Amino acid sequence: MQTAEEEEEEDQPLSLSWPESNRKRFTYLLIMPIVLPLWLTLPDVRKTSSKKFFPVTFLGAICWIAGFSYLMVWWAHQVGETIGITEEIMGLTILAAGTSIPDLITSVIVARKGLGDMAVSSSVGSNIFDITVGYVISENF
Repeated sequence: MQTAEEEEEEDQPLSLSWPESNRKRFTYLLIMPIVLPLWLTLPDVRKTSSKKFFPVTFLGAICWIAGFSYLMVWWAHQVGETIGITEEIMGLTILAAGTSIPDLITSVIVARKGLGDMAVSSSVGSNIFDITVGYVISENF
């Protein structure tokens, strides 16, 4: 269960101020190449003055996801060529495992909140969706 402070902290606009602990500084520097372009191009709808721009933020986020996905596949292809791994193996192992990590993280978060059934259904549902979409795409192309 979240406390009132945690809920209030989640609703605050993004702050790019320098963190206080070394661990948070390391994380800050690690994710800055991703956060900075997003911060520069997408309105933060948690600010009251930017709430009306939610469609722009939504469409912009979809465009960023498409761009990051393209780069991820391209980089995996380049690494596979360099190491000598076929595209099929890269796609079935490296990229498949990498795209399942966000599902794992969200399942752990909801499980820690005491919602174990939601965690299991999230992980099972996303895998079934991935298999179905992959099958449909492979059959049509």
